[in-house]
Amino acid sequence: MTESTSMEYGPVQPEETQPLWKMIDQALHRSMQPGWAEHVGQENFRAMRVNGKLAGGMGIMNMGQWFGGRTIPTAGVTAVGVAPEFRGGGAASALLKSALEEIHESGTPLSTLFPSTLTVYRRSGYERAGVRMVYQLPTQEINVRSRDLDIVEADESHREDIFLTYNARAEVTSGNLDRPALMWDPILGFGGRQVFTYLITNNGETEGYAIFQQSRGANHIRVRDLCVLTQGAALRLLRFFADHRSTIDTVSWNGAPADPLVHLLGEQIAQPTVTTDWVLRIIDVQAALSQRGYPRNYEGDLHISVDDDLLPWNDGNFVLKVAAGRGEVYKGGRGDLKIGIRGLASLFSGHLTPSEIKTFGGLEGADTAMADATAMFASPRPWMADHF
Repeated sequence: MTESTSMEYGPVQPEETQPLWKMIDQALHRSMQPGWAEHVGQENFRAMRVNGKLAGGMGIMNMGQWFGGRTIPTAGVTAVGVAPEFRGGGAASALLKSALEEIHESGTPLSTLFPSTLTVYRRSGYERAGVRMVYQLPTQEINVRSRDLDIVEADESHREDIFLTYNARAEVTSGNLDRPALMWDPILGFGGRQVFTYLITNNGETEGYAIFQQSRGANHIRVRDLCVLTQGAALRLLRFFADHRSTIDTVSWNGAPADPLVHLLGEQIAQPTVTTDWVLRIIDVQAALSQRGYPRNYEGDLHISVDDDLLPWNDGNFVLKVAAGRGEVYKGGRGDLKIGIRGLASLFSGHLTPSEIKTFGGLEGADTAMADATAMFASPRPWMADHF
């Protein structure tokens, strides 16, 4: 790019939608899920134009994410792509910076995405903050016999039960999405083959569910979404999958690092087939730290010095006061714990401990500040079942 290069960021115009989506398919070297861009909606896409010519774009979805037992607004970034002829000239960085500024103006303190490459997103302040894992299990080898709970085929009237069950699990984990309709619709039957939905109930109370498709060609069950709240629900779901063994060879699902279905099996027969990290960007340090949940049995202060060379409102010292599971944040303080914005993302989600971040060169601090940060941000390992 030359000094006379003009870059313009803004909403996608109707005549730009199809060219942009074709450009994104080329940039990602794969096709988006058929109908995905239309489902996200033209109004949620942004374009970058260089000297008036469409150079790239991205989708931004408003959703939430659970951390510390509370849900925090986050901007889910999807389908980011820049045309090959505009790469290396700053178009991608300008696109992301403009999007971060827009997200900040909307009052959303976080952004999360699945990176096609880490380098460009790290330059914009994103960092690894959690995982998405896919497990596969041979149905013939499931050695669980429990049928203590009931399996009930679900219909439209059970959607609230499914949403409440999902949220009950999300509240006690870290990183699960607070799903908007944009994310629920594909799970519940947006396009593709027939979707089967079952609830696991105990005396009429829902303790889990499974939403899946059956692949005829591969004799395989691909679970779109599952959730279990109890040991009994996990065992009953395993038995349910085992009961398909006469026609189904394998079942796969998106699960947690400490997945209940995996841990309740008698042998190590469920294998992870995909492990992908998602990344987080803290767009507003003060708002994000204030809205996060914290351990209820901890009370104390943490003086943080944050280094953010892209978003100036995040750069500087903050004091985080934690009590009764809530955080209060104000600017100032001693800056006992010095951390970059990327390191703060991994700490915030619970993906890395302060000691691990220090080893990677993303944090400096005395032992007392390290101990306080360790206690404040203790959480289950963050993960999400979704991919976008």
